[in-house]
Amino acid sequence: MESLFIAVLAISAISVSRAEKSLFVLKGSSVRLDMQEYEGLHFRALSWRFNITTAILEYINKSKDLDVFNTYKTRAEFDKKNFSLLLKNMQERDNGIYTAEINDNEGVRRNADSYRLTVQEAPPTPEVGVALLSSAGGFCKVSVNCSAKDTWASYTCDHAHCTQVENTTLSTEVKITVTATNEAIYCSSSNRVGTKTRSESIKDFCTPIKDSFPVGVTVVTIIIISIIIIIITIVYVIYKKRRISGGSQIQEKCNTEYASVEGPGVVLSNPSREVTVYETVTTAKPEHHPKVSTVYVTLGPAGDPPTKPESIYATVNNGAPQPLEE
Repeated sequence: MESLFIAVLAISAISVSRAEKSLFVLKGSSVRLDMQEYEGLHFRALSWRFNITTAILEYINKSKDLDVFNTYKTRAEFDKKNFSLLLKNMQERDNGIYTAEINDNEGVRRNADSYRLTVQEAPPTPEVGVALLSSAGGFCKVSVNCSAKDTWASYTCDHAHCTQVENTTLSTEVKITVTATNEAIYCSSSNRVGTKTRSESIKDFCTPIKDSFPVGVTVVTIIIISIIIIIITIVYVIYKKRRISGGSQIQEKCNTEYASVEGPGVVLSNPSREVTVYETVTTAKPEHHPKVSTVYVTLGPAGDPPTKPESIYATVNNGAPQPLEE
């Protein structure tokens, strides 16, 4: 019989333990403990207790009377509609199990709901340090050390990603994480009740990577540049061809066919040498002004090619022949 009673107690303890809900509360804040499945609940009296032995309040359903005990008079509020309990200004001393018990109409007491509360301070503001490891081609890698109180972690980061290298081996409730963007490194410390973050700009260490141009704009730019290069090449080739063609024509003009010229107006003092005569002929008509024409004549011995040309500038008029000096 005694063993059966112990087994029943053990089963009851297990059922109560499974029903507990864990809550983490920020130190100095408030928390509300709701009564689950309160609708249609029939009872004669309800009480909220701390760690089973300490009564916080007692509510009589029929008379609607409420009694709040001891120090909870200024820290606890009870909602008569849903039977929830509001606790204010939570401190570490308030860590523990909070239970809602009811006495039904048959006089049987049972647990209606149960919570395990843990009060924590806000996480400390982290400290962050950044050091350059490498930088090339617009990309860089930095070393980041992030610490918060007794917790720290070391990361390596580029412009977009961070990888943890080492962290605190001690068990701690504060978690350190590091993330990166193109603008900054973010170091965060967090626990069950909050998160605090501090950032460090990486502009002093790395040159931010600018967004590349859209593919369409790049292709159009390349096409335009290619067309300009082709046009310049064509113009240059045409220019070179025209220069070569013009030079050939000038060379052909310089290859003068030499012929024997005899006439009463010119006397060669040295017939074996080539002489070029520029002759100006003037013709006059009554109704027009005299027309001046220049005749270019190359003189030399008949049948022989020229040896060394000499140019003589002479004006031929009506009169006695004049000898040409060499």
